[in-house]
Amino acid sequence: MKLHYSKQDGESKDFDIGERSITIGRSPDADIILLDEKVSRVHCGIRLWDGEFYIKDLKSKNGTYVNGRRVEVCKLKPSDVIKVGSYTFTFEQPAGTGTETALREISDEMDMGKGYSTLLKEIVGNSDQAPEPKPAPAPTADNQGKPMTRRLPTRPPIRLNIKRPQA
Repeated sequence: MKLHYSKQDGESKDFDIGERSITIGRSPDADIILLDEKVSRVHCGIRLWDGEFYIKDLKSKNGTYVNGRRVEVCKLKPSDVIKVGSYTFTFEQPAGTGTETALREISDEMDMGKGYSTLLKEIVGNSDQAPEPKPAPAPTADNQGKPMTRRLPTRPPIRLNIKRPQA
């Protein structure tokens, strides 16, 4: 995750946020230093907690705002707008591969000649490397000394039709 903001001189700046907590304020000890009289020395902090990012106002005089609302503590979501003094930050998440992109990439590979088996092996790994299944335990004898046989429930076979997209 990252915070995107513009400095007073107009320079655009990105600050990467990871597992380490960060502070925003006027103090030289802050991770992001903002030279603004409306910003407290240690104005607010952002931290990762239980897999989510949270922002906390650290008793600042002028408050911390998320999407136009003053907050004490707030869970951050991608594209949230954070206002600290006269600075505006955007909480951003780097773009990942979406479903449409993945499907388009698979379709392109198929157009170049790759088959379903090859693609599946690449996605799930090589099945030859899978460990051999353990054999089922031998049936034991019943009260009359006859071996017990176990019947498995019968199910109709599953039919899977895969159609190649038309060019």
